[in-house]
Parts: sequence; C-alpha cells; structure tokens
Amino acid sequence: MNRFQKQLRSPLMSVGLGALLCGVFTLAIQAEEKKATPEKKAEQKVEPPLVTVKAQPVFYPVLTKREELIDSMLKRNTHANFPKVPLYETMVYFSDLHNIPIMLQDKYLEEVGITREELIDVKFTDQSLQNVLEYILEPLDLTFVVDKEMVLITTKERAARTFMTRVYPVGDLCQSGPDDYSALEMVIRNARIGEWKPEGMDKLTPVYGSSGSESWVDTFQFKGGTISVHEPSKSLVISQTWHAHEAIIKLLQDLRKAQAALQKTVEQKI
Repeated sequence: MNRFQKQLRSPLMSVGLGALLCGVFTLAIQAEEKKATPEKKAEQKVEPPLVTVKAQPVFYPVLTKREELIDSMLKRNTHANFPKVPLYETMVYFSDLHNIPIMLQDKYLEEVGITREELIDVKFTDQSLQNVLEYILEPLDLTFVVDKEMVLITTKERAARTFMTRVYPVGDLCQSGPDDYSALEMVIRNARIGEWKPEGMDKLTPVYGSSGSESWVDTFQFKGGTISVHEPSKSLVISQTWHAHEAIIKLLQDLRKAQAALQKTVEQKI
C-alpha cells in the first residue's frame, strides 16, 4: 500500500468510527425514550361521565339550608350537666353548642305558669338533642317545634294548634291504583300520629238554616290535621303539626324499606 492510500484510509476509518459511535449513541437515546414513554394502548371507548341523580325529596316544600341544619343538629348526639340551671340558660347552652337558634316563647310559657327562670336539674351523655329537649320539656308540659327556621320552645297546647302543610309524593307506594291512596291514608291515620279531623269532611251532608239557605258544616270546629289525595301528582297533601310530620316521614321510610325487602324476596325466588 503506497503512502497516498494510507493517508486516504486513515480519514475514512475515522469517519466510519465516528458514524458508528453516533449510531450507537442514537440507539441508546431512543431506548431511553422508549423506556420513559409508556406504550400506547389500544384506543378504548370513552364512557360518558356518570350523571348524579338527586333523590326525590320526601316532601315539598323542601327544607331550607337552615332547616336542614336544624334537622341535622336535632338528630346529633349532645351532652349536658345542669345542676339546677335556669331553663333559658340551658337553651342558650344548646343553641351555642349546636349553632342553631333556640327561642323561648315566654308569652305562651306564662300561660301554663312557667317562666324562663324555671330550674332544670338533669345530666345527659350521648343522647340526641331532640330526645334531650323532649326529656327536659315534658315535665313542664312544654315541647318544641321547628318553625320560621327556629327551634321554638312552647306549650303543648300551642304546638298542637301550629300546623304546616306538606306534599308527600307517594306514587311508589301506590302503584296498584286509586285504592292504594285510600289505604295509605288509613295507615297514616291509624298509626296514632297526631290528631285528625273526621275522615270525609268534604262529603258531609250540608246543613240548612231556618231561612232555607244552604250552609256547609264548618270543618274548622274540629281539631286535628287533614289528609287529601291528589292523584294527578301521585301525592298526599297533609296538614299537621311538626311532630306529626316527623312521625309521618319515619312511617313512609319504614314502608319503603318493607316494600324494598319484599321486592328483594320476590326477585330471589324467581
């Protein structure tokens, strides 16, 4: 090999070696990138986002935010130790502890000879606020109602005359026909929930005066609440006291649980 060929070969070898090193370096980089980049998976069908269906309210009108808070706090456990503490101080204590307005209706309390200075001597641990209030107020012939977004401490007689009207959707409990609504109405009346006006007041025979003019029986002379069926909306329209409404809510919940248990049993037999 002459001198010219040796000189030519040397640069070519350098170029080839450089190319080889570049190739190795490139492969190494690609390998690292491949390792760092997750493998592309087969395209999957994108499921639409789940739509949250809000449960149908148990009754209308629905509770306001403050009413929901009061309802929640009444069911929450509380504690208290009252060694002969005035009634109004116990209510202030619970109001501050649970952050809800609890008001004494002094005017009506005075009608039964009770003042806000009445001494309370009780001790509680891990009892619901509702049960505690009932225990404290029962011996005094008092009770409480939730009205105007407040817990009002009042007399039993006053509470029995404080009515509110609610619409209860009950189509799920009355699927067989119109007779189901009458049956459900009878269940509510017979459950010893509150006091009711006589059934079928709107069907009473009219009373005629001496002048011959027609005058209908005054339904308001009868004490108690009322139930009306409104089939187009599959609802019961109920006018009752706060405590009666609370019991009706519980009764309807129990009926729905019983219905669901029966349905589950039927499905298991199929």
